[in-house]
Amino acid sequence: MLTSLQVLSTLRAKGWHRSVSGGAPSGSDGGPRPWLTYGAMHWLATHVGADRRVFEYGAGSSTAWFADALRVREIVAVEHDADWFRRVPQPRHGRVLHVPCDGTWWEADGSAPYVRAIEEGAPWDVIIIDGMARTTCSRLAQEYLTPSGLVVLDDTDRPTTRPADDALTAQGFGRLDFWGFKPGLGVDACTTVFSRDFNAWMVPATDAVR
Repeated sequence: MLTSLQVLSTLRAKGWHRSVSGGAPSGSDGGPRPWLTYGAMHWLATHVGADRRVFEYGAGSSTAWFADALRVREIVAVEHDADWFRRVPQPRHGRVLHVPCDGTWWEADGSAPYVRAIEEGAPWDVIIIDGMARTTCSRLAQEYLTPSGLVVLDDTDRPTTRPADDALTAQGFGRLDFWGFKPGLGVDACTTVFSRDFNAWMVPATDAVR
């Protein structure tokens, strides 16, 4: 009983209950949070500073979090869904693009405008893959990443994400797996951060959010 109360108290401190009642990922302060595991969220908040540039496949709460909470230098996100695109606020330092995607959640033509939206502004310090064509985007991510950059791939606990996971591993990326809860979800999940040079990220950013 005591352990259960401690777990609930910890989740409440992270804003988990707000995410359940509000139907969207949020923190204890009511601000937006990404739908990543709490461990991954904490690591990114500690190590991604305001001098970093971020590209995101799939826009939403995470876009606002990187822009407003982490205050990154620039964030550009591409969103395939027109209705959802209209609901996502434009970030102060960056933009959200609406680009339809004819592929699936996992695959698309490698020359598709959605997949290639990452080209303008590359290379990026951080690439988030949490939208359409995840396997295709994972195969191409290295072309648009800085030498020590990060690739964040969500839902790596799911078999459907394995091809995207394998594509990054085959390219020589190292990995950090963050297992645990996500905002508003009560099941174990995994978000994985990939990099070819984690040493470049091991010192916490001086301007990172604590």
